[in-house]
Amino acid sequence: MHTTLKPNAVRAYLLLSATMLAGSAAAAPQFLPSKAGDLVPKQIVAPTAAPDMMQKSVAAPELSREAVTMSWAVQGDIVTAPQTFVAQSREYYAEVSADELAAGVTIHTTSPRAVVRLQPLTATSGPREKLAIHPQSLVLTNAAGRSFDAGSGMEMLVSADKLNKADLPFAEGTSAFRIHKDLGAGALKLRAPELQGSDRYLVNVVEPESKLALTMQTDAPSYLHGQQLTIMPELVEQDGTVVKQRHALGKLTGYVTSPAGRNFPVTFKVDKDGRMRARLPIDADEAPAPGLWEVHASGPSQVNGQTVIRSARLAFGVAMPVARLNGSAVMVNEPGSVGVGLGVEVGAAGRYETRGLLYGMSGGVMKPLAVAHAAQWMEPGTNQIVLRYSSELLAGATGPFEVRDLTLLDQGRMGVLQRQQQGLTIDERDIVRTAAPATAAKQPVRTKQPPVNS
Repeated sequence: MHTTLKPNAVRAYLLLSATMLAGSAAAAPQFLPSKAGDLVPKQIVAPTAAPDMMQKSVAAPELSREAVTMSWAVQGDIVTAPQTFVAQSREYYAEVSADELAAGVTIHTTSPRAVVRLQPLTATSGPREKLAIHPQSLVLTNAAGRSFDAGSGMEMLVSADKLNKADLPFAEGTSAFRIHKDLGAGALKLRAPELQGSDRYLVNVVEPESKLALTMQTDAPSYLHGQQLTIMPELVEQDGTVVKQRHALGKLTGYVTSPAGRNFPVTFKVDKDGRMRARLPIDADEAPAPGLWEVHASGPSQVNGQTVIRSARLAFGVAMPVARLNGSAVMVNEPGSVGVGLGVEVGAAGRYETRGLLYGMSGGVMKPLAVAHAAQWMEPGTNQIVLRYSSELLAGATGPFEVRDLTLLDQGRMGVLQRQQQGLTIDERDIVRTAAPATAAKQPVRTKQPPVNS
């Protein structure tokens, strides 16, 4: 007995066959070798903190167990190479006592109209706001020995109560003033004759008009526990945003802080190439805490007989490598979408996210087509997460395809665990181009967890 299929049934049968064929016959996508600048964990590390403490950062939102996947067309310029942030400073900080301020402390400027901020740090004799110093009670003395009091050597005087009323993000008791332009630049002595005692103050000198800046950057935007951090400072002279000259740095001291509050001193040394660097093996085995790691550096230099003091601060990401992509990938195509299943080796339970930028051949050149994100809860062991691209996003493009900027994120502990500029290749034969069934209900747009710093 023979049965004749109706046209609609034939189309459904062919669609089902193509989908089954895609899942069984498609060749595995191939992972590409890592490149310089990629963040690739060699192995996962079991943290020593309690498992329940390692699932998420302190004060992080409760993590969802729901699996979420989404994709969209590429818009705007695409940059897949890792980008490190360059901090730039035209200011410095100095901590002094009330007695030292009463005797006079020297402040160094390299340009006129520097701004000076005074902030009480400790209060052994009462609330900090009561230790506020009004700028009119200060005395400035120039290099020629001439003194300026009662605000005569200043402009734009701002008392602590005015800063308070302005609702500006300064600590209680902070006051500020700008040095009058007629005093020029150089060394000035700052005195607060009415002070006495051991209370501590922070003196902040900001030079917005100076051409001399301390820049600082790390050799990577993100790190993993056990990797080596390299810090690279420079003293540059700029004309606008253009660096005109680099100057030798003097003595620079610094330290690195973790989000949990641990402190690691670093030593800056001049390398064989003449550049100053500091290095630190990263120990990130601590209970998760929100925030980034930071490097702080400060010190004086001499430029054409002039003292230049600068303080800089730079943030960077660090993560415990509690999971990694294990190098396995399979095609998981469905009607209306192209999926790539990625193997994930997990050492600590948590919510993990993958991101990938899909490139394909269009007009004879490789072009970015779509971005996909996927997130789900994973338990320790071997897991799979699927990056899924809507078929319509591949229209007009052909293989070979590449998934670039392939990233694995730890959403709960808010860290970048792995990032490859070129992730994997997909052959045209692995792609099954089908539209989503017309009867399928439209899937709601899912909102993923807040992105972590990358």
